Amino acid sequence: MADEVLRCDIDQGVAVVTLNRPERLNAISLDLGRAYDACMADLAFDRDVRAIVITGAGRAFCGGADAGTLNRLATEDGFGLQSLGNESLERLTDAPEHLRRRYFVAAAVPQPVIAAVNGLCVGAGLSLAVSCDVRLASAEAYFCAIFARRGLVAESALAWTLPRLIGRAAASDMLLSGRRIDAATALRIGLASEVLAPDALLPHALAYARDIAENVSPRSARIIKQQLLAGDTQTLPEALEESVEATRASLATADFREGLAAMREKRAARFPPG
Repeated sequence: MADEVLRCDIDQGVAVVTLNRPERLNAISLDLGRAYDACMADLAFDRDVRAIVITGAGRAFCGGADAGTLNRLATEDGFGLQSLGNESLERLTDAPEHLRRRYFVAAAVPQPVIAAVNGLCVGAGLSLAVSCDVRLASAEAYFCAIFARRGLVAESALAWTLPRLIGRAAASDMLLSGRRIDAATALRIGLASEVLAPDALLPHALAYARDIAENVSPRSARIIKQQLLAGDTQTLPEALEESVEATRASLATADFREGLAAMREKRAARFPPG
């Protein structure tokens, strides 16, 4: 699938979604936002896609919301935060309703989603990256919750998601100061899992995603994503009880039998589509 403002390339079970407005630092326009929504919804239903990598063309991951779009929206009667998603995301009926929105859709799709942050990751771009399951960063990347410096507030529930990712102190620093966080700092506070040389970032992200595609049960990945999301609001006894029930169900699946056979026969597992 290709689009003027977004590319999606699928190979060996991995989809690479590229925000493709390099001349605008991949800022999210209405067209790019809608293309991203539709692409992610399509990938959610593609049983041949077992992992997704999101990155940006050129020197940016995503420079935030497009300034022209913001100017227009600011003059309209009611910004309408519900517009951050569209009918494409309503197809994701297996995901909770509150995740069927642009800046949460990476959490709503069943596949693991890896952000390959190749450059600046600002504002709405930070929201996109935070919604992903894993963030890998170029050594030249930087992150910025710029909202307060634009007279805005912590958008897309970042005041809830960011502290759970990097801790209250680091989240307060980013959100209240709006300052840039370099890749080394992002690694230290847990915003990035790894920092790579710029030329090594995408190959490493692809290798990471292909390892998932080849060796991880799609069913297990889908349920683990659900468990991680549920854990944000569960008590420990609730999480324990749910994990017991989910484990019991897993023991009866073909995936578990295949995983055991692969271990016994010292070979790679051949899991069915999720």
